[in-house]
Amino acid sequence: MQNDFLDMYESYFDDVYRYVYFKVGNRWDADDIVSDIFKKAYEKYRNLNASPKSWLFTIARNTVIDFYKKEKDIAIGESLEQYAYPDIFEDKFDKEAELNCLKKSIYSLQKEEVEIINLKYFSNMTNKELSLILNKTEDAVKMKSYRIVQKLKKLVNICLEG
Repeated sequence: MQNDFLDMYESYFDDVYRYVYFKVGNRWDADDIVSDIFKKAYEKYRNLNASPKSWLFTIARNTVIDFYKKEKDIAIGESLEQYAYPDIFEDKFDKEAELNCLKKSIYSLQKEEVEIINLKYFSNMTNKELSLILNKTEDAVKMKSYRIVQKLKKLVNICLEG
């Protein structure tokens, strides 16, 4: 069991870390949350009977939700931008205007749409893995992902033109 868990840890650590970092926006909280996720995963690993990656990301998703529930009191009266998604796109874009338009476009998406973008493109999850986490069919996830990307393209183009 221990070797299987270590294989899972090595296979998915980077994806889980990117997912959490995208959600919380700073390395300190991301480090703590990711440690908590793998601790929970290790404790429950014997009960694993599904796709390891989907199972692990379900734990990750719930742990991030718990984190924000604990932080709820702190958020009152403070800037909401502090709790928004972090600026992690800088490495992928050369032009500042494109980067700003992409950020604005992502911030204008619905919460579930941002979650799908995060899981699919920053955590490298397949549609099948996403369907297990989101309790949707694989086809529904595939269609939703396609529509979100099309929506993002339109929003970015409108932003760049205006």
